[in-house]
Amino acid sequence: MKRYTAVANLRGSHNFRNITECAKYIWRTEGFRGYTAGFLPPLMSVTFVRVISFSTYQNVKYRISDEYERITGVSPLIYYNQTGSIPSLATITTFTVAGMCAGLAASPFACPFELAKNVVQTSVLMSYRSQASPDAVRDPKVRSLPRLGTIQAFRKIINRHGFRGLYTGYHLHALRDTIGTGLYFGIYETVKQVIAKEMGKPAQSPFGPPMVAGALCGTVPWLVTYSLDTRKTRAQSILLGRTKEIGEASVAVARSSMYKGLSVSLMRTSFQNMILFSLFEYTKTKINNLEA
Repeated sequence: MKRYTAVANLRGSHNFRNITECAKYIWRTEGFRGYTAGFLPPLMSVTFVRVISFSTYQNVKYRISDEYERITGVSPLIYYNQTGSIPSLATITTFTVAGMCAGLAASPFACPFELAKNVVQTSVLMSYRSQASPDAVRDPKVRSLPRLGTIQAFRKIINRHGFRGLYTGYHLHALRDTIGTGLYFGIYETVKQVIAKEMGKPAQSPFGPPMVAGALCGTVPWLVTYSLDTRKTRAQSILLGRTKEIGEASVAVARSSMYKGLSVSLMRTSFQNMILFSLFEYTKTKINNLEA
């Protein structure tokens, strides 16, 4: 699904009218390989980035809670873990600020790999831009056009733009992840707390509340930050295009919608975070029981 989103984010410069046409174009020009393009960079980076993000979040939220307790005498985390507690300004602020710090801390590591993924996914499209219209696919040779590999993408970016090229669109990436991750954890913890209270379950229960909260914490931040993600993706994806085409694509991007491909991203992130947080809470419960 993320492959559709990356290409769909370029629809303003490639004349795709909707996700269906984008998917059909990928099949007609690239075959099945087009749907699996760019999977290696996320595979290489996602574990490391998740570790940084969740570790930073856990450490910062405890520090914020301790500092708040030192000033007011009340610990937001102790209050949060009480059965039947409801969200407060202190708990929401603690989780949101800790999440913002987590997103900002992980962004320097995530940006180069996300950039490489976007370049790999759109390399055939950029090299065959004259046939980018869904109604213009006539040449079967496009299926045999060589796709950039991940290492090739890194090399080409560095050769053409230097190491700074790996951080093309970084300001948008960092802003997206800082805002998005703050909302991500803030919404997750708050919704989980509300649902746990209504269901009469502890907030740490690995199933039920985390699944619903995980789905919501994935979709709401995307609604808020999707336009930033679109601008970042487009800037990164056209990075290796010819100079003239980069200029043409940039003009087209400025005129096109910033919310192309949103529905695909929302479906993907909902299921992904339902699974992620259920496993996270389950694992955390098991670890806490071992410590006891």
